[in-house]
Amino acid sequence: MQTVADFFQLYAKIYVNCELDSFSQFISLPSMLLVGDTKILFTDIDNLHRYILARIEKYRSLGVVHADFVLQHQLRLSEQMQFASLYWRFYNAENKIIFSCHTSYTLQRYSEKWQIVAIILDDEDANFVK
Repeated sequence: MQTVADFFQLYAKIYVNCELDSFSQFISLPSMLLVGDTKILFTDIDNLHRYILARIEKYRSLGVVHADFVLQHQLRLSEQMQFASLYWRFYNAENKIIFSCHTSYTLQRYSEKWQIVAIILDDEDANFVK
């Protein structure tokens, strides 16, 4: 069975490389993104792709070429559900951290693989390294 850490290693790679077609394997539809007072419901793949493309464009404009994470906390919610709290770090071509953020995920297992069903994102814009 796929571990949560393995899941996020692959997730980071497809996110930074903007492999849009792969997101259907990682994010369940519908799913929800919570950012402060804003709730975004992803109900179809086009909606999800638009959001991902907008974030990737922002990251690329900042010079992000790589991302990694520290798995801070993992909690079993049920046999099929996990909660994971990650501290993300985003790097430029010189391997300098551009910004970091804390993100929490609720994952559900489908056929031995995890998929994201909910994301809680801290205000990443406030975390840019000056």
